[in-house]
Amino acid sequence: MHDILLELNREVGVQGILVVAPDGVIIDAALKVVLPQDLVAAVASEAVLNLKKKLQQLQIEKFSCFAIESSFGKIIFMDAGIAYLVAVLEKGINLDTTMIAIEGAVHRIKSAVQIKV
Repeated sequence: MHDILLELNREVGVQGILVVAPDGVIIDAALKVVLPQDLVAAVASEAVLNLKKKLQQLQIEKFSCFAIESSFGKIIFMDAGIAYLVAVLEKGINLDTTMIAIEGAVHRIKSAVQIKV
């Protein structure tokens, strides 16, 4: 799995990737930026948990992807099966081609996890 993260880290504008369990535990990480991994994982866990609760109130069972844009940059959250892929991106990045790479990485992570389980 780590090879998948390192490959995704080479995409233009990607500042780091984490795979985070729903409870906030870091499964794997490859952050290039000076951000505390534990704090990024905690933000991811809290954001996903809150989003899922609100979606359930709307009778929406699950999400596949959502993004947060901040003064620092963008954070993309994607459902990767038993965990979430969290991508930290530069502020001005165009998401079109980067999202294709992120989706490909999520697909490969899901496949790798299914094989090992």
